[in-house]
Amino acid sequence: MAAREPLSTPPAFGVRAHLGCAAADAPRPAVIIVINALHSGGAEKTCVELARSLRHSHDVQVIGLLSGGPTECELRALGVGVMVPRAASGAWVKLRLAWDLIALVARKRPAMVISFLYAADFIAGVLSRIVAPRTEIFWNIRCNVLAPDRMSALSRLFARLDAWVSPLVPNGIVYCSKLARQQHEDFGYRSRRSYIVENSAAAVPFAFSLEKRAKFRYERALDRFTFLFVGRFDPVKRIDMFIDACAQVERAHPGRARFLIAGRDMEASNPRLAALLERSATGQSFGLLGYVSDQQALYSAADCLVVTSESEGSPNVVYEAIATRLQTLILATLGTESISGYGVRRLASRSLDELADVMMKMLAGGIPQDSTRVVPGGGTVALEHPLVSFYKSVLTIGPP
Repeated sequence: MAAREPLSTPPAFGVRAHLGCAAADAPRPAVIIVINALHSGGAEKTCVELARSLRHSHDVQVIGLLSGGPTECELRALGVGVMVPRAASGAWVKLRLAWDLIALVARKRPAMVISFLYAADFIAGVLSRIVAPRTEIFWNIRCNVLAPDRMSALSRLFARLDAWVSPLVPNGIVYCSKLARQQHEDFGYRSRRSYIVENSAAAVPFAFSLEKRAKFRYERALDRFTFLFVGRFDPVKRIDMFIDACAQVERAHPGRARFLIAGRDMEASNPRLAALLERSATGQSFGLLGYVSDQQALYSAADCLVVTSESEGSPNVVYEAIATRLQTLILATLGTESISGYGVRRLASRSLDELADVMMKMLAGGIPQDSTRVVPGGGTVALEHPLVSFYKSVLTIGPP
């Protein structure tokens, strides 16, 4: 059989690859991180932090099974090896990427394979266990189990497959909360070891910035109280409830507030989002920002973050709001019961009218003074992400 091309050369069949300079520094132990996609989101953020921290001591390779995006660019800037399908690739090209994953694992014999999200857990876990039986495999569960109508058929299929193979494939499963672990174990997940590693506001790498607040608000003419929603366009995030609550506020107090929506697919080109805004009849009060790379500026510019999700595992958006001392209003989201911190208020029910009423009371209180957003004493240096600390410990001393 002919030798395969080294991954430093872009493989054929539509797979886009990049081998970072870290990979050339053999014989450092390899770590392969596999994730569904490399666009934006909590799992992607954690992937970047892991790569950033481990790249000096390990040969880090990241594989996005479905697509690239902003996170891919961040990883490339770090000099980390990245493999993703080309944007226009079909299903057969994705199969080729799975084959390249097999070749990568066989060649690198990694110390650990770390995966995020159900499809990546199954594909990376099963293939790695077959090709390199002694490799440590860790799955990361950063969400709760969703009701069937809030979960795609493909995601639910892979979650079920993961449950079936979980006693045999992963060396450990790392959950984001006690609730997530309980729900997944009720769903059928079993593993040799399970861990709970929650997100933390102390690990957010930014704080409130007066300069960025002023610039962001000036550029977008935000001279009124500004409510913010951050999240991907997904039914479980309930952007419709945020829009409906904002519409009530706007009708009761015309022109007194602005409403920003940021996140993946939160753009005017999204027809379903446009339809929701048209239905509200107050679309002119909303600003659709899509993906915002400067999160510090986004959170600093807003006056209140509103979280309307039905379910969250360990929501980064809330911890980022706490880090920037941004008031946060949570609509009784499942999984947020134990979250506390500066400015966090969690409603007792998921009443749309109650949410709108509380938003109007906040509006009546006026825009908070900038001084309330500055951390007393000048703030502290952010700690590393809890998952980074966990994996550094595991890779240093071996599996706990």
